[in-house]
Amino acid sequence: MKDLEDYIAKCEANGKPDSEIDLTDIPELTEEDFARGYFKYRKLPKKAMMFSIDIDNLDWLQSFGKKDYQTRINYVLRWARMNNCQIPQS
Repeated sequence: MKDLEDYIAKCEANGKPDSEIDLTDIPELTEEDFARGYFKYRKLPKKAMMFSIDIDNLDWLQSFGKKDYQTRINYVLRWARMNNCQIPQS
């Protein structure tokens, strides 16, 4: 435990006081960020997966740009989840 206390003391001795830390490049958190339940600035973990998508849905997603359509799939799914959209049972 002494090593940890020494490390903390060294950091405190060499660090800047809070009043000298420049926070101007950090975006302010809004009420919307808290209401959403996650912060748009935080990268959420991702998992690679493969699935089939109807061609008309893929065409629609890619119509906004072919580069980031997988990100748009994530946005659509997140929006549906956050808005409690019902999913038909097959």
